[in-house]
Amino acid sequence: MYHRRLWLLAAIVALVMSVLLWQAVRLTIVQGERHLGQAQARLSQQRWLPTWRGTIYDRRQRVLAADAPRWEVAVPWSVITGQWAEDQAVAQARRTLGRDVWRMASPEARSVAIAEFRPGWDAMIEDLWLQIANAGNVPVEVIHEQVVDIRKRVERLASVVWDQQRRRHEARFGQGDGPDFKPRPIAEQVGVHAVLGDLNDLEVLRLQAYADAHPDLLTLQYTRDRVRPQQAIEVQLRPSTLPLPLQVSAATELTVPDVASQLLGHVRREVWESDLQRRPLINPSSGVVDRGGYRLDDRVGARGIERAWEDTLRGSVGQLVRNRSDDSVVREPPVGGSDVHLTIDSALQARIEAVLAADVGLAAVQPWHGDHPMPQGAPLAASVVVLDVPTGEILAMASTPTMAEAALDQQGQASMQPWMIRPLESLAPPGSIVKPLVLAAAVTDGLVRVDEEIECAGHHFPDQPTLARCWIYRPKYGMATHGEIGGVEALARSCNCWFYELGDRMGAHQIAQWLGWFGLDQQFDVGISSSWQEPPTEVQALRPDAVDLEMLTRRGEDTFESVMLSIGQGRAAWTPLHAANAYATLARGGRVMPPTMVRGWEPKSQRADRRLDPRGVELALSGLEDAVRQSYGTANHITLGPGHGEPIFNAPGLRVAAKTGTAQAPPWRYDLDGDGEIAAGEQVNGLDHAWVVALVGDQGRNAWKYAIAVLVEYGGSGGRVAGPIANQVIHALRDEGYLAGGASL
Repeated sequence: MYHRRLWLLAAIVALVMSVLLWQAVRLTIVQGERHLGQAQARLSQQRWLPTWRGTIYDRRQRVLAADAPRWEVAVPWSVITGQWAEDQAVAQARRTLGRDVWRMASPEARSVAIAEFRPGWDAMIEDLWLQIANAGNVPVEVIHEQVVDIRKRVERLASVVWDQQRRRHEARFGQGDGPDFKPRPIAEQVGVHAVLGDLNDLEVLRLQAYADAHPDLLTLQYTRDRVRPQQAIEVQLRPSTLPLPLQVSAATELTVPDVASQLLGHVRREVWESDLQRRPLINPSSGVVDRGGYRLDDRVGARGIERAWEDTLRGSVGQLVRNRSDDSVVREPPVGGSDVHLTIDSALQARIEAVLAADVGLAAVQPWHGDHPMPQGAPLAASVVVLDVPTGEILAMASTPTMAEAALDQQGQASMQPWMIRPLESLAPPGSIVKPLVLAAAVTDGLVRVDEEIECAGHHFPDQPTLARCWIYRPKYGMATHGEIGGVEALARSCNCWFYELGDRMGAHQIAQWLGWFGLDQQFDVGISSSWQEPPTEVQALRPDAVDLEMLTRRGEDTFESVMLSIGQGRAAWTPLHAANAYATLARGGRVMPPTMVRGWEPKSQRADRRLDPRGVELALSGLEDAVRQSYGTANHITLGPGHGEPIFNAPGLRVAAKTGTAQAPPWRYDLDGDGEIAAGEQVNGLDHAWVVALVGDQGRNAWKYAIAVLVEYGGSGGRVAGPIANQVIHALRDEGYLAGGASL
């Protein structure tokens, strides 16, 4: 019996030792890192060192956006909440009453004593806000609003973090078991917060003495602000190159504000919950520190390049840790963000933005445009893309209206979606600009001979003269036809019937496949949409897919769809970038170069090369050149009045091939009366989008250098409306040295 008791006692001791050993292993090995971190955190004082964003350059190494040194005023969280004033009032009450009296006083007596001294400390904080406002030359109400906003954001963030802490506590101890949950303050509740930024040295000097006298109230922090050296550029246009009616009235010296702002985006000084969820500085679940993560006082890229390349540009904060036990300091320096190099030329971009400006008048309703429901001078939404043919690099991408124009509320421009990056986001039917692509495809597939002539009878379907008509088969043109013509003349004259026949021969399935290869089912990845951005900036072009084609075939409508697709109507739409890229692919004979706006950027998806029949390419390009050279060409001239016309393209010494397009547009909803609302009567039907796509190179050289796409939404005739804009883009390329006769590169 004695031995059994001895063995039982030994077993109990062994069990206790095992539990203690397991607890020791759990605390030192399993959870050792976490407990060590908590212990070190209590013995250390941590401060984050600000980083800086990378610089954005254009193709000629001009700085488009960079961080510049600035100062900001920061105050502790306790000052923002008023806890600092409460603590100071408590300390003053204790000193005044004495230690013994304070210890013996009732809670009511203590509250009375604290309330007596509290107004003085509140007044001191109010004086602090006034000092900061005076130094920054802003109303004190601005500082009050900033303080309230900071408090709301921190408290909202704390509630999210505490909820996660509570869930982990309950998962470990269960509800009602273990110690009561006590939320731990988050980092933002023990640090300082900037209430005023972008201070210069003089403004900082006004506060330095106050900061030295009250270090517990105010901190002057060195930081950086985002600046744009190329933000405003002076541009001169040549009056003689403009259409005659504008040579006197149009402004020829302009200051272009906010150059490329829609492409660059901006940096906001507000961190959203989505930012913190995507990349927090300290992971609330694991406690892992990501020095590239976000704090509430951070800056975040918004829209455009600043947003798409946010993780590349933002950098990583440094860390300064002071050990309270031995007063030692460990410093981990910040790491700046990486630079981003664009293919955009900011000087060329500024010239094109000037061409689209309201003071010039090309992107507005003009008398030579023909009948238009809007009054003369009314602004039109327009966009331009300039693409380098050999490389696919985007040299310029501009649109109107801009945010700056809409802010002035010029003639209802606020209702025209000025925030859009229109060259990437404006979908429109191609119209006739798709014809050279169809011609090259048909020759490649052996469906039309290069010397073949096809008759234009005015309409395509026998006994149905009102369907699938040629554009000149109208009463205002005397129901004219083009007769029998070859491919070059058909393209130069933009004969619809000629291409209806090609559509019949190719069929809807085959022509849809070709249009898809030319980009009408692509969503280009030029480097302006981030992987985490929803929705992406670039939009996908449209063409009939397999489901559409099966439905059309089942209904017997595939024949009509094929003839519509052959002239760029039907179920097809693309952006100016798609149009410029398709023409560049044609000029390269079928070699695919994905368009890009960022140097070194590799698009996620690429189309395979497809060798086009060189004879078909030459036939299409000859037709585009004749459209400019021949008097009957649709890109040859604009008519300003009876018997009076002038060339669309007037830059000498250059080789230009171009196609105009007038594409049917959906109903136009516009704020006609400028009241900020679009009423039922403010809708116009039967309008067209105006297109011009051009290839340009130096005279005497075979290689095409640049592809230009211009879209004027609801503008009307492609040649009359978009043509003069394309002409000015060519002059801008010359002036910046990209074409012969301009400045040297």
